[in-house]
Amino acid sequence: MNMAIQKTTQNPKGVISKTGTAKARIERAALELFSEGSIESASTKAISIKAGVSEGLLYRHYKSKDDLARALMRKIHIDLTEMIECASNMPLNSAIQHIVKNYCATADTDWTLFRYHILHLHRFSGLMRDYGRSPHKAAANIIMHAQKSNIIKNQTSPDLLAAMSLGIVLQAAQAKVLGGLHGNLSDHIHIFERSILSVLMQD
Repeated sequence: MNMAIQKTTQNPKGVISKTGTAKARIERAALELFSEGSIESASTKAISIKAGVSEGLLYRHYKSKDDLARALMRKIHIDLTEMIECASNMPLNSAIQHIVKNYCATADTDWTLFRYHILHLHRFSGLMRDYGRSPHKAAANIIMHAQKSNIIKNQTSPDLLAAMSLGIVLQAAQAKVLGGLHGNLSDHIHIFERSILSVLMQD
């Protein structure tokens, strides 16, 4: 079994922890196994072997595999939420540019983490309840404010418009996961921005 599992690099980029640490190796090994297959099929033993650590050390940092999986998802969930919230006081065009640019950069900089987010978010439907915020709700709040200010005249539900707008980028990412799209998402920033504007500004 040891021979079948390719170990992570010695200094992997941390997701939650400091890059190069044993905890970072555990996170990166789990992320790779989760995104390549499924959370169910990745055992703590396989994660430990890939990370080059003992199972005991894994359990010292995370009480269970599900705890580790949730921590990884919570990290990207919070990062994306806070990134969108940073755009809340920007003019609408600037906010769209900021959100699209940073969504694409997040995907392109760490595709394994973003792929994990795309593939397994449905498992963590309680994240918004637990955290109280989400990328979708942050985007909906921006849209609702623009509607109230009459910048967006389209009075469709802001929740629906937010889902449609974020879906333009997320569906492209889904296509990349499935092999239907190649290269960086950042290569398509301008068409994403134009498409989102067309969704928001239609009467």
